[in-house]
Formats: sequence, structure tokens, C-alpha cells
Amino acid sequence: MTGHRTGAPTLARVSGPAAPPELRARVRASRSTVARRVLDQPLQRFGVVGAVALLAVTAAFGGLQEQTQDGPEELAVDTAVDLAPFEVTVHRVVWTTELPGQYLTDDGNRWIAVVATVRNTSDSGVLGGALGEALTLADVEGLVQEPGTLVPGVTASSVSLLDDGSTLSPVQPGLTYEAAFLFEQDGSIAAPTSATVLLQEHTWRAGSLDGVEAWWDPTTTLRGELDVREAVSDSDDGQDA
Repeated sequence: MTGHRTGAPTLARVSGPAAPPELRARVRASRSTVARRVLDQPLQRFGVVGAVALLAVTAAFGGLQEQTQDGPEELAVDTAVDLAPFEVTVHRVVWTTELPGQYLTDDGNRWIAVVATVRNTSDSGVLGGALGEALTLADVEGLVQEPGTLVPGVTASSVSLLDDGSTLSPVQPGLTYEAAFLFEQDGSIAAPTSATVLLQEHTWRAGSLDGVEAWWDPTTTLRGELDVREAVSDSDDGQDA
């Protein structure tokens, strides 16, 4: 291996003075690859003071910021994922032409429904707009809703509760909801057999223009191509959309 003598151990660390515990904890929490590599070097090379100074410089240029992934992770069904300010578990994707309490813009159209469990993990209520941005669709032809410019994919026409069909807004903190993200599709287009589901997390910050603190910057962290099947009624197999 380049940089090591033949027969020399390549996995053992060279002992040396340890960095302060609070500094090590901060580096681990940051998930910064650069900072962790610096911290893992034997501090005999720098001295404790020199290492602290080097890490401080790294932090000034973003070295202690959480590193972005190369791309979204793979979405797995029936697996809860944290998407600030929500926890979302995607269960299935179905299509139907009839849904109690929901009205298509054209009788010949259909609903594409992503059925999911949603929980607000923040300490205050969140309006349905942020929830609609948290789960979107891509790679489905003929969706009535047009893709936006600020949110990846196509947002749902509505997000409704499975038990009564009412709109899920606001999403109260700590409560768990069984919901359907509803996307209207043009009926002249064949129903899809698969769809790409995108999951976005938000950042709590002040708005750039008005300074109002809210959940901004929906960023895709998971995506998955899921099968789409026709929804069945309770009389068919005990579950609907």
C-alpha cells in the first residue's frame, strides 16, 4: 500500500496526545470528512494547539458543516425516515377513479395516491403546504399538476386523511396520521405501472425577503421507483387506497 513499508501495519493509529473531548464531539456531530481526517492524524505532528487552530481554519471554510450526499438515498417502503419537520413512512402507490370526498377536475381522470404514515416531529403545528412539498412524484406522464421551480417533482393536488377524506392541514406536533398524497392524472393517458417517489426535507430559517422564520428549502434526500397498482375496495381485500 502506498505510503507504508512492506509488512508494516496499515490500520493501526499512531498514538499521540488526544484532542479535547468537546472538539472531538463537535467534529463527529458535523460529519465533516475533512475535519475527521485532521482529527484522526497523530497530534504529535501538529501539537494539540496546532490541531485546534487547524480545525478552526477548516471550520471557517465550511469544514465542520455537514457534508452533502452525492445524491438521494434509495427509498424503501414501510420504512420510517426523518424529513424535517416530519417522519414519513411510504407504504404503497395505487390508482383509482373514485375517492370519497375528493373531486377530479375531469370525470375521466384518475387519482394516483401515495399512501403514507406521517408524523410531525417538530414542536409546533406545520401547515399542509410544507407537507405537500415533503413528498412529490416524478416520471409519471399526464399529471394535471405542473412541476414547480422550487420543489423537485410534482406536488400533490391534495393530501387527505384515509379515515375521513379531509385535508391534512395543519399537521399537529407529535400526532401520527394515515394519509394519501393525491396526484391527478389525465384519463386519456394509461395508468402508470411505476412512479418515482421523491422525499424532501426542509430547513427552519428566516425568509430571505421578509425575515419570517418557517420551513424552507425542500431538498430531496430519498427517491425510489415504486410499483403502481389499481386500488381495491374493502370488499376485495380489506384495504382501499
